[in-house]
Amino acid sequence: MSEAGIGRKGDTITVEFRVRFAECDSFGYLHHAKYWEYFEQARTELLRQNGFRYRDLEKQGVNFVVYKCDCTYKAPIRYDDVVAVTVRVVRMSRTRVDHDYEIRLDGVTTCVAHTTLACVGPDGKPILMPDSLWGEDEEDQSES
Repeated sequence: MSEAGIGRKGDTITVEFRVRFAECDSFGYLHHAKYWEYFEQARTELLRQNGFRYRDLEKQGVNFVVYKCDCTYKAPIRYDDVVAVTVRVVRMSRTRVDHDYEIRLDGVTTCVAHTTLACVGPDGKPILMPDSLWGEDEEDQSES
């Protein structure tokens, strides 16, 4: 597993997606709800990049739930477009992780978003991240 735990402020990953026909609305644009699936997949890949699988965390009784999210759609994305989704850790504490997202099509930003994830136990109540997820340096990584 990573010495940095599940990640550190500034960690990023970019994942490419080709828009499928079934993901489009009646106008031929990527449906707004599908963006969140792309964000989740990119976030899962970032976790995997740091040596963790979400399903293994769930088995340990550790879950991350979306506490807050927002999104700004700047330009449409259409069927068969290939987009690059970048996710970046912007804040981490023992109880939450904040991510920023950007979707680019042909180098142009089409969407920006943000999520705050809360660490919760199987009962849905907030918990502290276990030491194994936090990494060696346990100082709060939030912005001052």
